Amino acid sequence: MADKDGQTVSATRFAQLTGVSRERLRTWERRYGYPVPLRVAQGPRRYAVEDVARVVAVRHAATAGVPLAEAITRTAAAPVAPPPAAETLAALVDQLPVPVVALSGPAPIRVEYVNATVRAIPDAPLPGDELTAAVPAFAGTPCENALLRLFATDAGPVEAHHPAWGGHTRHVARSSLFRLPAAPGAAPLVAMLGLEGDGERAARAALAAQRREVEDLRQTHARHARWLEAVAQLAATIQAEPEPSAAIAESLDVIVRQTRAVDAALAVHGTGRLTVERSLRGMLGRAGVTVAAHPQLARALRDGDPVWLDEAARVALGVPDGLRACAVPVVVAAEPLGMLVLAADAAEPLDADSRRLLRAIAAAMGFALLRDRLVAELRAATV
Repeated sequence: MADKDGQTVSATRFAQLTGVSRERLRTWERRYGYPVPLRVAQGPRRYAVEDVARVVAVRHAATAGVPLAEAITRTAAAPVAPPPAAETLAALVDQLPVPVVALSGPAPIRVEYVNATVRAIPDAPLPGDELTAAVPAFAGTPCENALLRLFATDAGPVEAHHPAWGGHTRHVARSSLFRLPAAPGAAPLVAMLGLEGDGERAARAALAAQRREVEDLRQTHARHARWLEAVAQLAATIQAEPEPSAAIAESLDVIVRQTRAVDAALAVHGTGRLTVERSLRGMLGRAGVTVAAHPQLARALRDGDPVWLDEAARVALGVPDGLRACAVPVVVAAEPLGMLVLAADAAEPLDADSRRLLRAIAAAMGFALLRDRLVAELRAATV
């Protein structure tokens, strides 16, 4: 999937590397002119390898709430990052989740540095300690012999089993041993970098799963906070805006600003049809949809439950190609008044809390619609 020079990759490989689907890449290209594919004649799209990191940065920025156009402009113009500073590399070593120890020698073998993982181990050696005095089980082991060879010769890196850093003789660890560059005249240094065993791998996998769960909870909390803010602003907007049609337009603006939607429209229900006159940002076309022709829409109106629309329903409601759409039924007192259509670049999970918040948003829109209907009836009665 990469060319012979390794400078470009296929669209499929680019999507795998960046986590952005081919369809969304084409949508970004069509709307924002980024990323720019490389094509020969009418050949398939190929992408520059150097754009992979930039597209990943755009995706992360958009996930964090930065508007996509701004994220693309900011990231595309950013210079290539300089190499990390020495302090950054030192911090990286200190935070590695495996033991790292630097030793001077050959006699005595003295501990010169331990990273945070070693410092967290009870009874582990500390800088300044002699290795075999701090961990007597090291004495006479093949690992000690390997260390002595590295101090005295130009031997290459080796792997060795050795006693656990806490000195527990029943526990065995495994490390990679290698010489470190040293200034002329300085004592030779050898590093011991811990290697994972089955137990460590299992523990890291469990930790990674917990971190993913925490990240999912963080994103869920952020999504709920956005929608709660949208509900509060909707209520204030509807109360403050006396003109019903203006209240609905202002409400759509609030929804787009407070959620990840890129556009929003209110499809009004009447005589078995949903009618979209216009959307807030003009991305959705005018549409008239017979509800009975789309079982997904019919079920949503019947159950009053938000749903991510299938392709047929999206097309019928005028949602542009490449966008996802969430339909939120607007139902008041068991009467379907319409459907709020939220267009987005990507679908977000609809958990129980999300559904309740979306129903609250739809309820606020429903009261605006009822007020609009009441005002129209009163005006008609006075004519």
